[in-house]
Amino acid sequence: MKIALISILLATMTLTACYKAPVQQGNILKQEDIDEVKPGMSKRQVAIILGTPTVADPFDHDRWDYVNTSKVNGKFKKLKKFTVFFENDKLVKTEGNYFPQENNADESENEDS
Repeated sequence: MKIALISILLATMTLTACYKAPVQQGNILKQEDIDEVKPGMSKRQVAIILGTPTVADPFDHDRWDYVNTSKVNGKFKKLKKFTVFFENDKLVKTEGNYFPQENNADESENEDS
């Protein structure tokens, strides 16, 4: 009885020691929020929709980087980036791979044409 209990306890401790919880860091953006951001918006309007950026470059106040990383078992699984560019406090351009499945769908449609 004691041997079975000790065996179960050791097996449980061994298996749980191997599990590492997924870790997500950075900005979590929704596609709806990204779609709402349009050229001509002020920095304040963009910040209200997307929140403050993860990376604030002290030398370039006209570029905001929203970055999100996911780690599973201590290894990077995903890196998502969305960057907005401003001129004179107005949004002029966006770029990034935050939702690559939509980008891939667009590319496959263009290839079929």
